[in-house]
Amino acid sequence: MNAEKDMKETRGIRGWLRGALAMIVALQFVAGAWTGVAGAASDDSAGGAKASIRQQVGQAVDSLQALLGKTQPPSDWVAFGLARSGSPVGSGYLTAAAKSADEGNLRLVTDFARVALAVNAVGGDARKVGSGKTDLLGKIANFDKITAQGPNAPAYALLALDAAGYVPGANDKWTRDDLVKWLVDRRTADGGWSLTAGKSDTDITGIVLTALAGYQDRPEVKTAIDEALKWLSGVQLANGGFGGAAESSESTAQVVIALTALGIDPVNDARFSKDGKSALTRLLEFRLADGQFSHTAGGKADGMASYYALLGLTAAERWLDGLPGLYAGVNATAKFPVTVNGVSGTVATGTATGKTVLEALVNVLNASKLAYKVERYSFGPMLTSIGGVDSAKFGGYDGWNYGVKRGGAWVTITEGMGTFAPKAGDELVVYYGSGETSLIHSVKLDPATPRAGQPVTVTVEKEAFDWDKNKLVVSPAEGVNVKLGNAAAAKTDKDGKAALTAPQAGTFALAIDGYRADAVPTVVAWSAPVKVATHVKNVSVRVEGDASATASGIAQGGTAFEAIEQLLKAKGVKYEVQQSSFGKYINSIAGIAGGKYGGYDGWNFAVARGGDWVIPGVGADAFLLEEGDEVVIYYKGDATLLADPIVPSPAKPKPGQAFSVTVTNRAWDWENGKFEAAKPIAGAKVTVGKASAVTDANGKASFPGQAEGYYKIEVTGYAKDAAPSVARSVTALPIAGAYKDQSAIAAWAADAVTASRAAKLLRGIGDGTETFKPKQAVTRAEFVSALARALGLNGKPATTFKDVPAGVWYAKDVYAAVAAGLVSGVSANAFAPDATLTREQAAILLTRALKLKATANAELADAKQITPSAVSAVQAVIQQGWLTPYEGKFAPKATLTREQAAAVIVRVWHASGK
Repeated sequence: MNAEKDMKETRGIRGWLRGALAMIVALQFVAGAWTGVAGAASDDSAGGAKASIRQQVGQAVDSLQALLGKTQPPSDWVAFGLARSGSPVGSGYLTAAAKSADEGNLRLVTDFARVALAVNAVGGDARKVGSGKTDLLGKIANFDKITAQGPNAPAYALLALDAAGYVPGANDKWTRDDLVKWLVDRRTADGGWSLTAGKSDTDITGIVLTALAGYQDRPEVKTAIDEALKWLSGVQLANGGFGGAAESSESTAQVVIALTALGIDPVNDARFSKDGKSALTRLLEFRLADGQFSHTAGGKADGMASYYALLGLTAAERWLDGLPGLYAGVNATAKFPVTVNGVSGTVATGTATGKTVLEALVNVLNASKLAYKVERYSFGPMLTSIGGVDSAKFGGYDGWNYGVKRGGAWVTITEGMGTFAPKAGDELVVYYGSGETSLIHSVKLDPATPRAGQPVTVTVEKEAFDWDKNKLVVSPAEGVNVKLGNAAAAKTDKDGKAALTAPQAGTFALAIDGYRADAVPTVVAWSAPVKVATHVKNVSVRVEGDASATASGIAQGGTAFEAIEQLLKAKGVKYEVQQSSFGKYINSIAGIAGGKYGGYDGWNFAVARGGDWVIPGVGADAFLLEEGDEVVIYYKGDATLLADPIVPSPAKPKPGQAFSVTVTNRAWDWENGKFEAAKPIAGAKVTVGKASAVTDANGKASFPGQAEGYYKIEVTGYAKDAAPSVARSVTALPIAGAYKDQSAIAAWAADAVTASRAAKLLRGIGDGTETFKPKQAVTRAEFVSALARALGLNGKPATTFKDVPAGVWYAKDVYAAVAAGLVSGVSANAFAPDATLTREQAAILLTRALKLKATANAELADAKQITPSAVSAVQAVIQQGWLTPYEGKFAPKATLTREQAAAVIVRVWHASGK
């Protein structure tokens, strides 16, 4: 690291270093197969000598990368050169740099600057180096004797601060302005710079010009630069080289670095081209057959000359490619996703850093081993080819363009990619197109979350900037290709809409493009991941026969048919399915087949949703369910009616309070697509507990007050030797008193708490009716007892827990749950009845009680907090809707409140057929 402290302090220092380094590096180099480089003539044409020079530079850089990269870890300048030329450096360098900082090996300002430049180029943070988090930039800005080394140190200090984007401190001893002024004021009489008084030195002048390049918009700096360039031009040798009688490849490389930093053509600028020989062509003439470089013309391989050549040629290569200068720096914290779309598809993708769009693109193309061409014009660099596809492929003004998406919207582009500086978070898209090619403005899906195997409509809008009217124009993207995963592709219509069928559940790429044969694309290709949901919903199902109820319970399914079939299988009820031109339907259930009564009677279905009936216009196998639906499949004759959902009057009668039930039906008007007015159903039998009544002409049946309990209002219209006049319907009627703290119960939980009290599942504290304490954590005894009651468990204790005495109110239920294998003690002799229950523990109990299994995994932000043995249980209860995440989190270690427990237990009770 310290053997190369300064690239140029004095000729003497370089002299003795050269000898040592040449010997060390020569031992590590392996001869390459390169056979030499011929000098190239200057040429302003886009394709001639420039292309030849570019090729020669690229070959030379490749060889130097391979040779210098063999030493690990590399020295500071070699690491810097490798990184800036796009070659991997490896983690060993940053480790070595950290060690150097920690051990106090950095003393001079050039030490700090050199390491800061290398660390930044490799992708590290020059403000936090080593275990001591040394701020190299802060050290530079507060270095007492920063000018003691002459112009060399302030110049490299300025380069290091600028490269890493140093944010100055309020009390810094040296600011950028201070450094710039000091350098401008310390010119020699002939216009350049030198380490000592007297004539200007080529190397030092080159270093200072490079440092001042970023400030040449300042008049005093521009004047100084112009005078220095005039001096440099005057001392250039006839062969294009620099260094006077002591001409060296290092001096020439330093000038190439300076010229490119200033934006000066290193080959064709008239000031630095002597008889067609430039500094760059002269530098290439120092290259030896094995790829190394010599210090002097005709000399031997030299280590310092080789890495200087890498720096100079990298600077030239970057200039030829339209990239920022050698010392422009790397913003390691801002990496940009880059997508390159060609004439028929994506040709490259990647993530890269870059001061400009072009630099980020070139980094991705190099990583992808994809050839490209950049040509320099008076207005700047222009990308003319990628992967063998040249501009004007289709004979017009087509070529390589770019777009930048920022904050979800496209940025209006007013400059070339060689000067556009992206910001953190930007997405970069390079594409082949023309004025006919538009950007995708928006993509909308209906439904927003497609469902497996179901139709989905994709609406695409495009945008283009109207420069004449100075506004953005958004319009439907007609005729573009739309594809979702492996589903069949479609084209958008005049409204920008495309109809697709969603693939099976999973995450797929929604891809939109405007590719077409033998023409530029109409839109820039666009893609985004889209999640296709498994269309499985948790619903309740009732099967109502012609003379009695057949089965009921909780089921899952995407369609009504799937849910009905799952319930029938779970309950062991035999059924028959028939296939017709309009889909599958169930013809027979429990031996009751369609046409039993000699007419068009048979099995029909309807869905109760949100307190109202949904009259399906499609078969059960095509009707999509929603969460919480109630599917009713019932035996229907010509005159069988569906009773409207029953609401007693009063809606929530108290114990002992008389109430009435009115039964009505609303016929569906198929022509107008709506329900007709409600009409009373007379003669229907209504049963509440042990009491029953028949509806009068107004559809009304009255009942005396009932004791506290959980009742069901059952409406039937069974008939002898005929299909029912009214399909059986059942409505829950919990009748219960209020707790003293009833007002503390959340609105969403109030009905469940009432039902739980009425059904004697989870009641008030101590199984009483005084207070409920809804926000209090439920205990193991309370939840297990309620679960056993909901499932109707009975059983004698197989073990005796010392903390569950026989006379306590929950003893029977706890022992029944233990006997059923739903729960065990915390030890052989202890149950811990008063311990609170966590959400993941509740998930385990529910999974055992209901025999739940997970068939998919929900993505949870706090998944790592779930106990491994509880993961499958948590996923099962989430998937089937027993417990739900909130904002992507399950909170497995949070306790379950009593009101939450009541809601879960009532659902379990209903699922068990109660």
